[in-house]
Amino acid sequence: MKVADTPTPPLPDTSGVEGEFRTPVRFGWNPRIALIVAAVVSAALGLQTLLAATGSASVLPLPIRVLIAVAGAVVIPGVPAVVLLRIPGRALGASLAVSVSLSTTLLVAHFAMVLGQWHPVYWQATIAVGSLALCGIAARTLPVPHVFPTRATGRIAVMTRERAGSLAALVGAVVLFVIAARGLDYAAAGHFGIITEVGPYYLAGLVILCATIAFALTRTRVDHIVMAVASLVLVTYTTMLLPVATGQTAVPTSFVHRGFIATLAESGVLPDAVDARFSWAAFFSAGAQMVIASGIPDSGVFLAGASLVLGGLLLFPLYAIAIVVTGRVRLAWLAVVLYQLFNWYQQDYFAPQAVALVLYTTVLATLLWQLRSAPLPGTGPGLWKFVLNAPRRTPGLVPGFGHVRTTVLGGVLLLVIGANTVTHQITPILTIIALACFAIVGATRYRTLWLAAGLVFAAWFSYGATDFWMGHLQNLIAEIGNVGNAVERGIGNRLSGDPTYQKMQYLRIAASGGFALVAFVGWILSRHRRPWLAAGLVCAAPFSLVALQSYGGEMIIRCFVLASPVLAPFAALAVATLAALIRRHLRRGDRPRIGTTGRRVTVVAGTIALLATSLVLTTNRGLNASFEVSTTEMVEITDELIAEVPARSKIMPLSHAPHAVGPRRILDPTGPVLIFVDSYDCLEDLAGCVLARSPEYVLVTTQGTGMLRLQYGMSEDYINSQFARILGSGKYVSIFDHDGTIVLRRIDAAHLDLGSS
Repeated sequence: MKVADTPTPPLPDTSGVEGEFRTPVRFGWNPRIALIVAAVVSAALGLQTLLAATGSASVLPLPIRVLIAVAGAVVIPGVPAVVLLRIPGRALGASLAVSVSLSTTLLVAHFAMVLGQWHPVYWQATIAVGSLALCGIAARTLPVPHVFPTRATGRIAVMTRERAGSLAALVGAVVLFVIAARGLDYAAAGHFGIITEVGPYYLAGLVILCATIAFALTRTRVDHIVMAVASLVLVTYTTMLLPVATGQTAVPTSFVHRGFIATLAESGVLPDAVDARFSWAAFFSAGAQMVIASGIPDSGVFLAGASLVLGGLLLFPLYAIAIVVTGRVRLAWLAVVLYQLFNWYQQDYFAPQAVALVLYTTVLATLLWQLRSAPLPGTGPGLWKFVLNAPRRTPGLVPGFGHVRTTVLGGVLLLVIGANTVTHQITPILTIIALACFAIVGATRYRTLWLAAGLVFAAWFSYGATDFWMGHLQNLIAEIGNVGNAVERGIGNRLSGDPTYQKMQYLRIAASGGFALVAFVGWILSRHRRPWLAAGLVCAAPFSLVALQSYGGEMIIRCFVLASPVLAPFAALAVATLAALIRRHLRRGDRPRIGTTGRRVTVVAGTIALLATSLVLTTNRGLNASFEVSTTEMVEITDELIAEVPARSKIMPLSHAPHAVGPRRILDPTGPVLIFVDSYDCLEDLAGCVLARSPEYVLVTTQGTGMLRLQYGMSEDYINSQFARILGSGKYVSIFDHDGTIVLRRIDAAHLDLGSS
């Protein structure tokens, strides 16, 4: 018999302010263990900060320092705060714990820098000590420990055997993934991307992973532990192929952010009129604080694993949203899987957008949980009654939550919104729109939270982001309402260059469009559920941003990135409905039979569907590998070049050079100047352009040549002939040439000994 996937009803609230924070609640997790973990992290972070302050941080191995720094940023003080608030449910509790912790670090570090109080060691120590004290307070408020119901011994044994088998299969999938990644010939990636190079070990591991997920989702009772581990392994397959292969991040922009963090760590101030991203620099400020206060030499140590960490953290709010929208555990996990399988956008790297997405989805998850749990007044029959009455209604209190605790939770959400506001440019605007959607349909008690979020954004935009809007005001105004420009820059401009690569872009468009279409069908099918309208509006809200600006040609992609956490549950509903129709059709004329044969067929079919979708994702995600992959040698040589060239030297990279961003370029007025291929005339005559501009040094990488080939449609022969012309001119000599990284020196420029270390 199928076990119902329904949540346990919360216990009734007690009266009084103190009683509200001592209310017994089924957490879904052990709060005492959580507090012990938080206390250990707080103590470890405090000790590490003390060691850094005394110059003795190196007594701890670098991986340990990185682990403690990251754990501190995502665990404290969020865990004791969530325990104090009595947040029920593992997913929602973990989401809020992570978001409160991240928000605290972001806000403390950023405003310390903005207000001229930049003392990273002091502030990180304050967070550690304050969190330790908060753990003690939270522990004193805990009620009598829970007594969990026992289960039959035989059932536990069966569950344990199946779980052990599934976890062993997942370990095998990870081993095969590592073998495949370490043997990956990423340099051979061409216009089909990395999919042509993945090899049999990758495919075998992917089959095992997909089969394990299909098996877990078709069980009578879904095993949360197996699905959580499987989802994390899926994130690994989704994001970590190139990082494991190269030891470096797969997204070159990460190195720009590394350079920004190094700049702030060295100067302790926000540089003026350098880059618009410094107007929303909380991510960079927090990174600088973590680097200095933890004794980490450079934020580059965070880059390779950032997608795995941030993708893993996002699993919590994804599930929390999906369980409300779908109402079933099985479909919630299916939604988490579908999100990963269509996440080709590569916006989960070491960047403000990835952190902002975690904060944004946590806000949505909290509001949707309240909508599901609280009493909701009716609006009367008919559409007109709804239009008139919905904006004026206020949902009741969540059972077990009094007025004080509900208000405090609203304050926590405002804290998260405030951190988002100083971290990213686009996501805070969407947050305001999403909050307004909840208010318009009367689906939240925080009816004016959108206004508060708007005031916070307006205040920061007016006084904290003056460098941005003073330099971009005309462009901002010109792009408002110009939807065609945003679409053209987001889609049309990407369909250019190498003909095969151009056709492969259609696969990405088809994947996103198909995902949205399936989700729309699921939304229609779920129209009788309470979250239907509010969640549907939140799905559509990101696409309204297209009317505001093109965001450098990335707005269309960001719309799908920000909509996908809510699209996924609706897509899961549609897929489940389709699967039910297929089963009904196959059984037509016969009595339904329940047995192992039927389940095996379902598992095999599910495995094939998941495998096919996973291969499409691998293709889409790795399509840009030839001009995005970074090697350790490429990074080190570029760092050496920037550090060693004489003052005011000109360096001309052929295409982009994200590894070259750093303090010397940003802070030093006598630092090197980078000049780029910045016109079609220059592209059409690369050698002539280089010789005419006569830089002291020329930097060529596989990233640059890959971009010239695929995005600009240049042939390998043309690129080689242009390079030969430069050397044949007699004005340049090669001073480094290995594995696709080449540095040329003008014959009268200073000699550099690159790569000698």
